[in-house]
Amino acid sequence: MDHLGTWLTERTASAVAAAWRIPVDLAGARRLYGGQESLAYRLGDHVVRVGPRWRTDADLGWSGSVAAAAAREVPEAVAPVPTVDARFVIRVDGRPVTLWPFVPGNRGDDADPRQREQAAGLLARLHRALATADLGPTPARTVPAAPVPDLADDELDAWLASFSRPRQLVHGDFYAANVLVRDGRIAALLDWDEARVDAPEWELAGAAWEWGAGLDTLDLTEAGRFVERYLAGGGTATGIDDTALRQLIRARIRAEVAYDRATLDDDDDYQDRQLAAFRALRP
Repeated sequence: MDHLGTWLTERTASAVAAAWRIPVDLAGARRLYGGQESLAYRLGDHVVRVGPRWRTDADLGWSGSVAAAAAREVPEAVAPVPTVDARFVIRVDGRPVTLWPFVPGNRGDDADPRQREQAAGLLARLHRALATADLGPTPARTVPAAPVPDLADDELDAWLASFSRPRQLVHGDFYAANVLVRDGRIAALLDWDEARVDAPEWELAGAAWEWGAGLDTLDLTEAGRFVERYLAGGGTATGIDDTALRQLIRARIRAEVAYDRATLDDDDDYQDRQLAAFRALRP
């Protein structure tokens, strides 16, 4: 049982079996890839995700509803399984627990040009599907964030304050680690914890940066192509110029660094690369 760590406990397994009325073979559970914030374990045809204590039931229930709304129109969108009393979240020993269908596949590869093209089209379809969804008020969400005085930028703050576009539901964390690929095709879009209401241009810029390997190259050529493919696919974001692309990416980098520092992420090399990118992308 060492490979399960301490997050998938016997108490959690019993609670899952009762809430979803499914058989749970704890001895056969297998830890899945990932887990910066949540840990995922395969239990037969299902995946149990155990989250951090600071995530609220209301927040994860709402983000699960976003996934469910997307899944009605986008086959790749994976929605959580509701409990027998129609909840998406239970809490065990202070941690939120959700259940998802298991989808076979490999982690996405943002260096694969075919997957990049598919991802841009998927994001366009996703934004169209979510543009008209109305899930009511967004629950309060408090995300850990440490001070980032070394990323202070008054010009960026002023630009963000002036950036005004229509807002809608978005996935919130659209990058290669959150898709599964099977037989060369993107088969699943996972991890909806960061779903939010925001300008689709914000998500488009971040996705273009991630899928365009911008952190590796400090070059926006592939990011620009991602944007073009998204627009050709009919996404709801309007075209974003070079300044907007750079500033939205820089805002994303700053937020990620603040989160990583608050959650004691000790990958100093990765943060150093992010800081270098933040400076290099200044318009």
